[in-house]
Amino acid sequence: MGLFNYNNPVIVFMVKVANMIIVSLYWILCCIPVVTVLPACAALYHTVNKVIFGNGNGVTRDFFRAFKDALKPGVALSVIMELVGGLVVFGIYTGLQIWDADMFGTVYMAAGVLIGFIFLTTVLYAAPTLSRFEGGISVVLRLSMYFAMKNQFRSAWFTVLLGLAFWSVDFFPLLLLVMPALYTDLIRGGMEKVMKAYIKDAGLEDAETPEQNDTTETIEDVSPMEMDKLLGGK
Repeated sequence: MGLFNYNNPVIVFMVKVANMIIVSLYWILCCIPVVTVLPACAALYHTVNKVIFGNGNGVTRDFFRAFKDALKPGVALSVIMELVGGLVVFGIYTGLQIWDADMFGTVYMAAGVLIGFIFLTTVLYAAPTLSRFEGGISVVLRLSMYFAMKNQFRSAWFTVLLGLAFWSVDFFPLLLLVMPALYTDLIRGGMEKVMKAYIKDAGLEDAETPEQNDTTETIEDVSPMEMDKLLGGK
């Protein structure tokens, strides 16, 4: 009772912070192999959205179940995005060397920045998409790019928040213990609006159960065939 009542707002807040630290540590560990970055991010998003701020079964259980589910397509997606990311960074680095040399350099640099923005925002949507929808690599990539380009202002805001998160960790490294989950919490509201709007526009509201309509629970997965049809695949 009183201060130590489990429903006390202070206790509830402390439990959420503790869970955010735990899931952030899981995320860090699962990112170590490098090729598992996207599955780790998908599991982080799922756990923060469904367990810490939802009604899931438990941080550890849900995180590693989501990580396992995302592992097969996620590893391939991680490799693809890491390779493409390397090329984008190299292109922008090259552009920095020549951007003020002539008109070609200016155009090259502008194109590199645009491509970099599209790539980064697509990556930001990839993990939530992977955690919420079934489908192959092409489905996740197309959906992620669709979300990023259809919601450019929101995508730009997510990018700004990501920059602030990196700056905060660089300034105070111990924040790494909670920043992954904190950043996920900051963007999940916007991510959910984007994905639920897509579900509604695609006429898939019946994929939601009545209990899910007023909560942050995830919508049931859409099959790869349905997703390809919605995205124009034949």
